[in-house]
Amino acid sequence: MAKRKVSKGRILKTGESQRKDGIYMYRYSDIRCKRKTIYSRDLKEFREWESLIQRDSFDGIDYDAGDISAIKLIEQALDLKVGLCETTMEN
Repeated sequence: MAKRKVSKGRILKTGESQRKDGIYMYRYSDIRCKRKTIYSRDLKEFREWESLIQRDSFDGIDYDAGDISAIKLIEQALDLKVGLCETTMEN
């Protein structure tokens, strides 16, 4: 399969593309299988956002849940931590 390149000769990863005005675009599906898109002019910043999205998706964190409360979000984050003391969990 041929690698896709942009105007400056950079190779794009899967899901990435460049619009005609030079802005990079990344399309992905969130946990609820809803299509999302992020945009950036800077490729370095763009790849950082992409890696954060992939990491959160792998960890099962869903920030776009409309009915989630702050407490529930904190509980989900604490569930990902390993080896926390009982008092830490209670606080």
